[in-house]
Amino acid sequence: MIEHFVSVAQKRLPLGPELQIALNLIPAHTWYAVPLGALTFVNERAADYLGLPKDHRLRFGTVIGADWDSHIPLLHPDDREETRRVWSDCLRTGCAGEVSFRVRNAEGGYRWFLSRAEPVRAADGTLLYWIGVNLDIDERKQAEFYLAEGQRLAHTGSWAFIPAGFEYWSSELFQNPRTRSERQGADKGEYLGLVHPEDRAFVEQQIQEILATHRAFELHEANRAASWTDSKRPLGGRSCYLVEDLAEIRGHRDGCH
Repeated sequence: MIEHFVSVAQKRLPLGPELQIALNLIPAHTWYAVPLGALTFVNERAADYLGLPKDHRLRFGTVIGADWDSHIPLLHPDDREETRRVWSDCLRTGCAGEVSFRVRNAEGGYRWFLSRAEPVRAADGTLLYWIGVNLDIDERKQAEFYLAEGQRLAHTGSWAFIPAGFEYWSSELFQNPRTRSERQGADKGEYLGLVHPEDRAFVEQQIQEILATHRAFELHEANRAASWTDSKRPLGGRSCYLVEDLAEIRGHRDGCH
C-alpha cells in the first residue's frame, strides 16, 4: 500500500479530479493539502469515517484559504500539540513527516492512525502540494496496551534488537533497581552492564550468533530467564528485528537484584 501511495506522489498529478480518483483507489485514508499546509481534500474512506456531509468541501478539494492547522480539531485533544509540531516542521523544512494520532469518527469515538505526509514537487523543485496517507493502527495500539499491562502484572518485559543496538525497551524492564530511568532504546554495552559479570561473555556471543543466523534460542542469565524469538515480519522496515521476553526469577542467585 505504501508503495502505491509513493507512486501516486511521484506522478505529480495536478490537483483536481484525476488526483482525487487515484487517492480514492488506495485502501486507506488519504488526503492532500496546499503548499502552505491547509487540508484541502480527503478521500471517500476518510470522509465517511469523519461523517462529513456529502457536499462538504473536503470531498471535492475546494480551496477556501483555510489555516495550515485547520485539521487539528479533528484529533484527540491529547494528540493535537505533537501533531501540530510535526506538521509545522514539515511545512518549515519542506520534508516528509510522520506522526501517530487518534482521529474522531462520526459517532464521536476515536481510532489510532499513523499519518505520513510527502511533499510533491515540480521538476524545478517548486512545491506543488502535500499528499498524505493515514493508516489505521488502532488494533496494534490496543495490542501494545494489553502487552504492556500483561508484562506489568506478570513482572515480564520485552525489547527489540537490531544490529545497530536496542531499538525498543519496555517500561517493565526498568523496574530493575539498577535501571533508574524509563526510555526507548539502549546500546549493547548498557545491556551487558546489567548482566552478571560471569555471564557477559556468553550473552555477547549469543547476541552475535543470532544476528548472524537469525535462529531462535533461550538462555538464562543471573536473576533472569530470557527467551529470544526471530521475528519473520520485521516492524518499521528493519531487516533484523529480534524480540526478547524476560521473566524475572526472584532469588535465582544469592545477592542478585
